[in-house]
Amino acid sequence: MRFRFRSPIAACVLSVLVGGCAADASTTPAATPTLDAALAEVAHPALDFATATFSGAGAVVPAIVPSTCQLDTASQVFVCAPVTGGWLTLDQSYVLLDAAGAKQSAFDPTTTKGVSVTNAVSGQNTDQGNTLTVDGQETLDLTGLGSARHTLNGTSLTLTTYVSAANLTHPPVQSTITTKITDLVIPVVPSGQPVAWPLSGTIATKTIIEFGEPIPSGGTSTTEVVTLTFNGSSVVTLSMSLPSGGVQTCRVNLALASGGVGCP
Repeated sequence: MRFRFRSPIAACVLSVLVGGCAADASTTPAATPTLDAALAEVAHPALDFATATFSGAGAVVPAIVPSTCQLDTASQVFVCAPVTGGWLTLDQSYVLLDAAGAKQSAFDPTTTKGVSVTNAVSGQNTDQGNTLTVDGQETLDLTGLGSARHTLNGTSLTLTTYVSAANLTHPPVQSTITTKITDLVIPVVPSGQPVAWPLSGTIATKTIIEFGEPIPSGGTSTTEVVTLTFNGSSVVTLSMSLPSGGVQTCRVNLALASGGVGCP
């Protein structure tokens, strides 16, 4: 994995799935669209924070390999073989879309203008009596194929439940993690060139963790909101809510964030 966001739930996990500046679009010609390139873009390094959080265990979701997917002719959805690593199972599928939003049965570099990817992650890990259960769904939509700039939007919802062996009589710790990816504008660069980071757009993640009895019947909860704002490089503006109610803002280099994302 490229990096892991340090959330309270992720800190409980003992075994997980192991898995520069942008070019000027006005002067850099768009590369010929390919399905592999489009699916790789949906797994852009800028999304590592979002997908690691979506997995519920800090694991980064890999790009889809088209050869592992088969077209379901009835639904016009390409369904991929499950990916299993450690105790997590990842189910992936994608849909190809033309300019009008109609589904396509095959990729066409001229008429395919978008791809929509669905990820589903699930699993249960038990270690020394501690149990973590994860169930998540994610949708990522890439549009603008064939142009010099693509746009990525997406949402995800993940539910996790952690049961501690040290206190089995205590209610489990439950979390609800939601992510919204809004208008990430990604410039296209020729094959072999360094990755182009989003010129603009945001990724916002909200984590609600409930301790004790379900809210509002007597338990307690914490809410954390983290927002990344892009501006054309791997150095982004990070805003993080604080337990005190304030907001901390700093600059973070995602290309170097192998140990986690957060303000000092």
